[in-house]
Amino acid sequence: MKIGVKTYGDGKFLENFRKKADFFEVMALEGRDYSFLRQFSEVPIIIHAQHYIFGDNPADKSRIEKNALSINFARGVADLAGAKRIILHPGIISNGSCSEEHSASFIRSLKDKRIIIENQPHFKEFSCLCTTPENTGEFIRKTGTGLCLDINHAIETAFMKGIDCNKLIKEFIKLKPVHYHLGGQRLDKGADGRILSHLPFQDSILNLKEILGFLPENAEITLETEPDIEKTEDDLSRVRMQAF
Repeated sequence: MKIGVKTYGDGKFLENFRKKADFFEVMALEGRDYSFLRQFSEVPIIIHAQHYIFGDNPADKSRIEKNALSINFARGVADLAGAKRIILHPGIISNGSCSEEHSASFIRSLKDKRIIIENQPHFKEFSCLCTTPENTGEFIRKTGTGLCLDINHAIETAFMKGIDCNKLIKEFIKLKPVHYHLGGQRLDKGADGRILSHLPFQDSILNLKEILGFLPENAEITLETEPDIEKTEDDLSRVRMQAF
């Protein structure tokens, strides 16, 4: 397995893990300067595009310009870093302007083979695209993209729907993800009603060894935990101990 760490744009954080992580994942936030990534040319880099928290939603046809600016910024950062993958959330159905068809059409129009789709968690407030293996598999076939399996999102979906999380993870793995996200998780709910996800593993109740045992030996896994150097050092150590 290859284990990577994630940052929103902290060169000091990446420098600390230059010889410790197998790759870096970088969230491309519009307006930030990512020229420092050239300093890490020997380390494989994956780019993550902005998502609905930042106002992006590929499913919303009323946000075409915003979505285009965002993904093109991410593509530019990917060009700069020599990244071979760009992770993209497919969007949410939050109003009458949103549809799965529009999201799929928008993604196909980009004609960028680096783009892979991340499965999303199930919410009660609105409908996310790609929350189950069935609708995720159909979507990646429509768009000709690969899959980034966010294991925490899958567990949250299983919890919200009242189904077995291990079974759901195994069904997602049948789609042959090309990349994985994994962080710590608890099953008690936060203030927003969602279970707590993407935590440091020291705060997690997940059976890390069991989950890693589901994954193929060549899996590439980004640790989506708190972007703190000391805590990420601990996360990396815990995962390596259980994976190898």
